This record gives sequence, C-alpha cells and structure tokens, in this order.
Amino acid sequence: MTSKLNTINASVTPTQREVNQFDALAEVWWDDTGVMWPLHKLNQLRVPFISDAIHRHFRCSSLAELTILDIGCGAGLLSEAMARLGAAVTGVDPAPRNIAMAKRHAKAEHLPIEYLEGDINEVKGRAFDVVLNMEVIEHVDDLSGFMQACNAVVAPGGLHIVATLNRNLKSLVVAIVGAEYVLGWLPKGTHQWRQFVKPKELRSFLTDAGLSVLSEAGVAVNPFNRAYRITQNTSVNYMMVAERRA
Repeated sequence: MTSKLNTINASVTPTQREVNQFDALAEVWWDDTGVMWPLHKLNQLRVPFISDAIHRHFRCSSLAELTILDIGCGAGLLSEAMARLGAAVTGVDPAPRNIAMAKRHAKAEHLPIEYLEGDINEVKGRAFDVVLNMEVIEHVDDLSGFMQACNAVVAPGGLHIVATLNRNLKSLVVAIVGAEYVLGWLPKGTHQWRQFVKPKELRSFLTDAGLSVLSEAGVAVNPFNRAYRITQNTSVNYMMVAERRA
C-alpha cells in the first residue's frame, strides 16, 4: 500500500494560490452567517449522507470503532461533525491558519481530533476505515497523483467518499457565473472550471485503483431559501461512495 504513495510528490497539494485563498478564510470559517455559509449549509446535507453510507456499509450502529480521514479539512467543520458521532478523526490541510483554527476550535469543544498541516503525504503508510475527500479534488492540479495517494490510504474493506463538481456548461453557469459573480455566494476565483471532474473520470480514478463504486448522488441548492438537497441529477455538484475490497 505504501510503495505507490511514496512516489507521490508535492504536486498532489492544491496550488499555492488556492491554499492562500482558503488560508485567508480561517478566521471566518466557523461563522455560519458570513462568507462560509454555503459550507455550513452543505455540511447539514453531507453529514447524514456520509453517516448513512457508513452505517449501511459497516452494518454498525455507532462510528466509535472507526477511523476517518478528512482530506482538506479546512478549519474542521466536517471533522468535528464526524468526531461528535464517535469516530476517531484525522484532518489534514495545507493551509496553516486553517489547521491552527481547527486545533483551537476542537480544543474548545473538547474533541480529540488529530490535525496535520500538509497534504495527503502526511498520512502515508497509514490506513483509514473511511476517507473523506469532500470538495477537494477540483482544487488539485495533479488529479491522478492525488487520487492515487488518497486511494492508497483506504483500508481494505473501507470507504472512499468523494464530493466534487461536474465539468460541463451547466456547472460553469451555476457554480461559477451564478454562485461567484451573480449571487456572490462564493468569493470570486474560488473555482477553476477546467479543474471540475466528470463522474466518469472520477469512477475511473477509483476503479483503476481497485475500488468499487457503490453509489452516486447529486446535490442541488434552492437559490431562494439556500437549502441543499440530495438529487439524482449529477450535472453540477455530486458525491460518490466507493469501497476498497477486503
């Protein structure tokens, strides 16, 4: 498992421009009424989606015996939610101010989360029951190398759950023109359309590494009440659950 991962270099890290952009948001990450409100709203949807997938797959009533890796954890929004459900959580992020904020917030909430500053290489040689790769891959230039490294740390019988944006005309209009420039929901420049990933491409990255895709789901948002919901339409935001065979 570790031999492939050891060949991955710094190109699996999000670009420095992206790191700096998210690092600058560290102090407002936990403000659900500020610029990070979309992430807070999205978290209300993805936490039950993730926990349901875990419960079904492992046939468990609790996450207490499971190890979870949160890649690109930011200031810890999803990491804390998983920790509150009982999992042993490790979060990794290349933005130093985000990690510092995540550590402070977890300490204040008395949550024993392991936070590491850096990229996926920080956990090379380790294996996790669940790897969460949420809204990260569209910020990485070397997607093949990044996915190789992420797949390598999924334990046998474990899950790799990925969330990202589809690459098509609709996603350009909705996720960039609409969300960043018209509605102003996201800071301009948050996303680069060329880095969006088609579902068939993501499936290939997973299956080529020996994982099996178990399910897919789209994510839609109502622009009037800002509510997110699960849908079968994967034309913009979508999530994918894959298993590494035991």
